[in-house]
Amino acid sequence: MRARIAALAALTAGLGLLGAVTATASPLPGTPTTPDMPGMSGMNMDMPGMDMSGTGAMDTPAKAPASLSTAIQRSQQKPIFLQAKLTGANEVPVAGQPAVGDPKGSATGIVEVQGDKVTYAFSWKGISAPTLGHIHQGAAGVNGDVKVPLFGTAMPDTVTAAAGNATITDQATADGLRKNPSGFYLNLHTKEFPGGAVRGQLTPLRSSVDMLKLLQGGGLHAFMSGNQEVKAAPGEPKAGDPKANAVGFVRPTGTQVQFSFAWFGFQPTLAHIHKGTFGKNGAVVVPLIGTTVPAGVFAVSGTATGLDSALVKDIARHPLSYYANLHDAAFPGGAARGQLF
Repeated sequence: MRARIAALAALTAGLGLLGAVTATASPLPGTPTTPDMPGMSGMNMDMPGMDMSGTGAMDTPAKAPASLSTAIQRSQQKPIFLQAKLTGANEVPVAGQPAVGDPKGSATGIVEVQGDKVTYAFSWKGISAPTLGHIHQGAAGVNGDVKVPLFGTAMPDTVTAAAGNATITDQATADGLRKNPSGFYLNLHTKEFPGGAVRGQLTPLRSSVDMLKLLQGGGLHAFMSGNQEVKAAPGEPKAGDPKANAVGFVRPTGTQVQFSFAWFGFQPTLAHIHKGTFGKNGAVVVPLIGTTVPAGVFAVSGTATGLDSALVKDIARHPLSYYANLHDAAFPGGAARGQLF
């Protein structure tokens, strides 16, 4: 399993997906920075039309305002990694308020904070598909306000782990997560427990964590892109997003297929395994994801169950006869596809 996860991370990096996983932090709104320009060091600035006579050397730049300097420094801080063990027992019920605390539920959450950027990963079990995910401010046993919305729509029913990005909109929260992480908690909400199904206080980790670690690998692979889609015939749904890239793993066993996908450049609405060789379209044989993935999420893992065992066995034995396909709103015929191998 460790080898599969390492392969997933390496493959996503090769496809440019790592940029989504480790997004460069930026100062909070209103404090833009100026990037370093490669090759500019030592250049002669006496350019035609720019008379700099009488200046001798270039003037020393004015000192940046304290607020701007602070914001830039914060954006360049070393990232911190936090974790939480979420359970239903950690939820705090309030009379007259929505139900909380799924007694069968548990989850693991990891959060990376750098400047105003948050990267997160969850895996869960014993609960239905999470409908919302948040960072709240509040000590153990105390309910608090939402400070960082992580995802705001329901996960697909088949998904049991996900990773994504979010943004912190106020400096006090960014500073608080760094200085006092235990004063914040992760909360996953579900349809049955809209007030919160499982919750857990954040605690610091001593080392960095791969945000794809919570996603399962699989025995078969697919390198997916928009240019592998078969051009739609007149009247058929549009296919082939030129900006879409993804990597997928599937593990067919018994009457189920475990899957993991990580993507860049689009937001999947559906995911399937189709019967068809390279360059040919085929029918859907295994529905993997049946609803739109929440905005900000860039990777998911899950399981499709209740499948015909003969079909599952054939996928395992003849993977090149099947392809994985991710669809999105703009390309309902398929945004990115790739043969299994």
